Amino acid sequence: MGDGSSSLVWFVAPGFRVLDIAEIDGEVVVEVETDSARVACPGCGVFGRAKDRRWVTLRDAPLADRPVTTRWWKRVMECREELCEVRTWTEQRPEFALPRAVLTERAGRWATDRIAAIEATPASAGRELGVVWSTVWRHVERHARARVDAPERVGEVAQIGFDETVMSPAKRHRRRRFVSSAVDVETGQIIDVFDGRNAADLQRWLDAQPAGWVEGIDVVSVDPHEGYRSAIVCHPLLAEVTIVVDGFHIVRLAGQAVTKCRQRVQQATVGHRGWKGDPLYGIRKLLLMGCERLDETGWERLEQALRDGDPTGEVQDAWVAREYVRDIYLATTLDDATAALDRATAWCQDAASGPELRTLAKTLVRWRAEILAHHTTGASNGRVEAANLTIKQVKRSGRGFRNLDNYRLRILLAGGCPRQTHTVTRHRARPRFIA
Repeated sequence: MGDGSSSLVWFVAPGFRVLDIAEIDGEVVVEVETDSARVACPGCGVFGRAKDRRWVTLRDAPLADRPVTTRWWKRVMECREELCEVRTWTEQRPEFALPRAVLTERAGRWATDRIAAIEATPASAGRELGVVWSTVWRHVERHARARVDAPERVGEVAQIGFDETVMSPAKRHRRRRFVSSAVDVETGQIIDVFDGRNAADLQRWLDAQPAGWVEGIDVVSVDPHEGYRSAIVCHPLLAEVTIVVDGFHIVRLAGQAVTKCRQRVQQATVGHRGWKGDPLYGIRKLLLMGCERLDETGWERLEQALRDGDPTGEVQDAWVAREYVRDIYLATTLDDATAALDRATAWCQDAASGPELRTLAKTLVRWRAEILAHHTTGASNGRVEAANLTIKQVKRSGRGFRNLDNYRLRILLAGGCPRQTHTVTRHRARPRFIA
């Protein structure tokens, strides 16, 4: 070992003194010992004396791109009190490393932070630390549960949203497995993740929450899923809550009605699915674009394709219905939104409407109050959908999950705590130009 006094500034461990530091085969090796002069006996409290020393090797957090090994020169202490049952013991520093641990606490926190940011997995973090993935996961699981189970992690929630994602795809002898996420609509924090998406699943989750916390919820934002609404309506503590159906899902249902109508009319007129050159197939994307975004060329293409491929005008009616539905959420007042909703419903319920519009009309009637509640509360499922993206990123990073407990822990670790952003430092006041 060489003299590494000039390189000791990066190693910060309160209560320890660095003896030496060196680089061996591309790996940084640090030798440390405790700086305490006396150590009390854990049995009687009398100060003991050092009987022996032994080296304990630990893996520490990496230094840049180099692995770090910390060698702790531990003292074996002896109690001099004759009546004490503890004769010898080895000094411990749980804040630095737990007994019989392979990683330091700093390395465990480093791996937990990397996995929480979805920048690494237990396997990739293990490769950087030079240990197997199970060793990393034992430390990460302990740190993650401490963060997730902290009482201060979830505070008062006034607006909450629910949405489902697929945990396991369907196979020959297994149905798709869904998990539902509860998200704070105002902050985007993932509060919890539970199994299933039915009314009984949500009811079971609500019953498990503190009654005072549930009573503090004023607004619940959901997609048009009857299971969520029935569970909320039937819950005794949510009798006065306002349910809001998200505008994205309603407009998407209107867009799906346009697509299904186009496919049906196209099959009836040309006798096959959309091919290149078919009028309606060529405007499939224009039909889903907002009318305010169409330029003159787009309007010409749209009108020409509807004249050539929509002899009965059903596709045009579906496109108009979608624009009427969009007007509901483009309205600035509740009265204007109500008028827009009535106009869209009446248009879809017309006797000449196709089956797609009649189905859309049933949705608009069934969720009328929840659609208009968007204009009284301002709530939406935007942050809930963003949380779903985080959940999918966690699933993708782990190549899928079979254990719901581990899946839930990884999700809450990634999205269950408010994100801390780093301050950006400007290194130059203005750009430099080279002549």
